[in-house]
Amino acid sequence: MVPDLKNSVLFYLKAFLALAPLIGAMYTLYYFGKYEVWIPETPHRDKITIAVLVLGFFASFWLYSLINPKKNA
Repeated sequence: MVPDLKNSVLFYLKAFLALAPLIGAMYTLYYFGKYEVWIPETPHRDKITIAVLVLGFFASFWLYSLINPKKNA
């Protein structure tokens, strides 16, 4: 029972760590909008939004690949 629980906890911990950059990017965009760091008329706002999200996606993918290395059979 204990190894089963350990594997389950490790799986969810690794998943949370891998998703942390993406969640951070989304929170950054939320913060910018909520606290009016930028307004809808901000120049290139759409491009910056896409760049922040892509950076979060790539950072999550890179972190996931570090946490779960490929195993050769």
